[in-house]
Amino acid sequence: MHLQMAVVLAVASAVCYALSAVLQEREASRQQQAGGLALVARLVRRRGWWAAIAATIVGALFHLAAVGAGPLVVVQPIGVSTLVIALLIGSRLGQGPVPARSWAGATCVVAGLPAVFAAVPHDASSTGVRIEGVTGYWQIAAVLAAIVAVALAGAMVLGARNQRRGAAIAYATAAAVCFGFTSATAKTLLLGQIEAQRIAIGVVVVCLGTVLAQHAYRDGGLGAPLAVLTLLDPFTAGAMGMLVLGEPFGTTPLTLAIGVAGGLVTSIGVALLSARRAAEPPNAPPGQPLAAASEVAATR
Repeated sequence: MHLQMAVVLAVASAVCYALSAVLQEREASRQQQAGGLALVARLVRRRGWWAAIAATIVGALFHLAAVGAGPLVVVQPIGVSTLVIALLIGSRLGQGPVPARSWAGATCVVAGLPAVFAAVPHDASSTGVRIEGVTGYWQIAAVLAAIVAVALAGAMVLGARNQRRGAAIAYATAAAVCFGFTSATAKTLLLGQIEAQRIAIGVVVVCLGTVLAQHAYRDGGLGAPLAVLTLLDPFTAGAMGMLVLGEPFGTTPLTLAIGVAGGLVTSIGVALLSARRAAEPPNAPPGQPLAAASEVAATR
């Protein structure tokens, strides 16, 4: 009964996250002329964006309940379905039919991510090796801050060269690292490592991640940014769990092979999702069909 409840809650969480992603992409894509804090200032005045934030919060609560009712090995793969659900919701909300290439990319992501997650033990009793005292929380935080800075710089350079798809991937990478760091920080707090500095940094970082995610959705549409977020968010949190909390990780040739294969398949999926539609004109907002692009242009 608990396992069935976990499945239901995990599906509900995936639907909420998918709806949030669609609404965020929809609102951000309508603000093509805004960037940085100006983009956020416009978004916070739109009810659709706040509905997306509310959906995220509800999805997080469902996810926590699902983890409490069942094992991560069941809950985590269901969460990957967020991408497919988001494509379906986006299609129903008038973004046009989903092209075959996007379905192929989503299939690769949905098939590859569970393989990546399955390669990592999910509890202390799982077969694996613990890293004890390799490095500290603040050292890892500094490394992740450097990664975010590099990704953000890359996004700005690519954006300046009008390579908006690449910029969107870079923004999504930085946002995913921020979200993963926040998740791991929350776990350290739950384990009793409570520090005012960690709480403050966690709040700042999750806000930064939210801002970066809006830029990713604005420049790259729905599929590729969401795929990157779905992959790197738990990966970052898991890496911090291993390096900071000493959580186990798989080291057998089979588990490593599964993880690498899953990562390659997921990367192919992200590439398919980020490819420009042949029907899009050069100046059309990424990820939107011609009708939607015309509608956006008419409302400016």
